[in-house]
Amino acid sequence: MSLGQRMPIQHQSHARRSGSQKRPIVHFLAGARLINLPRILWSHGGVSGRSAFQVMVMVASALARTPACVVEAVRVARRVREFSFDPPPVFIVGHWRSGTTYLHNLMSRDPAFCFPTITDVARPFDFYPSPVEPITRWVLLRLLPPTRPMDDVPLEPHLPQEEEIATATMGALSFFNCLYFPKGLSDVFAKEVLFDGVSAEALKSWGESLRYFLAKLAALSPGRRLLLKNPAHSARVPHLRALFPGAKFIHIHRHPFHVFRSTQKLYRRLLPLLALQRYDQAGIDEHIMWAYPQVVNRLVDSLQDLPAADVTTVSYDELLADPTETIARIYRELDIGDFSCVRPLIQRAAAQKFRSSPATFDMDEDTLSRLALLWRPVLDRLGYAMPTAMQRAYTA
Repeated sequence: MSLGQRMPIQHQSHARRSGSQKRPIVHFLAGARLINLPRILWSHGGVSGRSAFQVMVMVASALARTPACVVEAVRVARRVREFSFDPPPVFIVGHWRSGTTYLHNLMSRDPAFCFPTITDVARPFDFYPSPVEPITRWVLLRLLPPTRPMDDVPLEPHLPQEEEIATATMGALSFFNCLYFPKGLSDVFAKEVLFDGVSAEALKSWGESLRYFLAKLAALSPGRRLLLKNPAHSARVPHLRALFPGAKFIHIHRHPFHVFRSTQKLYRRLLPLLALQRYDQAGIDEHIMWAYPQVVNRLVDSLQDLPAADVTTVSYDELLADPTETIARIYRELDIGDFSCVRPLIQRAAAQKFRSSPATFDMDEDTLSRLALLWRPVLDRLGYAMPTAMQRAYTA
């Protein structure tokens, strides 16, 4: 198999673990390189004792994969160095739990796009075709749960994933470090998502890692445009435009109160599985209340500075009500292709279960009151009203 060919994706089901989600033995950081792993762990404050065995598995994996990683780096060096992102990527942005995954899954059915899958982001240094690659791919797929822990959406090998997993494994700034090293959750988020107080060296390393991974990925699919979904990029639009001139952005938003409830679930489901440190469970709500306006305000401010032809905005409710026509509008406003050829593919994909059931405002009165106070400016900015009961209480 040549360097420019990918192993065909197998769509048939494979055996997976069933039942409740248990703490995995093999962590995502098992895909790191041995030269990066100690720095990743040390720079984030180390790990707790209960994670010692996972770290040993990481080290063993890094040792075993070192030859394949070195060979792949040599094979792709020239192609990555000379790669031009033409046409530039399309980024789906929006806060976590706002519908980014659903939109990504639907649009990924267009064969004009390429995107990372779970087997790419979990092995950023060694996902290229090679004699060893099918083995590591098989092992990875056998370890995956059948659905995503936070929303029960199917976790299939052919569906797109966000490259943020890969940048964390590569030792760069990443939201996933908030989940791996949550002892100082908001501090890690401020640094690695918002880029507050980040050194020029760390920012450069992030850009180089992201560009390297995406160039490797796109080089395997010549002529196809990258379609990327990454909520963390919502706070990084100016940096992305500098890295990828002409990049286009799709902002999807959802009622902030639904987002809060669903983001609670995300942290509560993922932290027990991925955290390598002890953390304060009670501090999760405070973190979300602070982080959400930070991300959304930066996103809206940044998108206002872009040319109208390079950005469009949709709501999650609009997407649910009519997925096909909503995506048709996206294609039209961003001028990213002939949608008539894609329409039947989107219609078939929309009939599949790519999303979980909608959330409800099942929050206690204290949380509702605090959200109404802290998030009212964001609700107004996105054009959302407060739930009826809250409107009556906060119209004064």
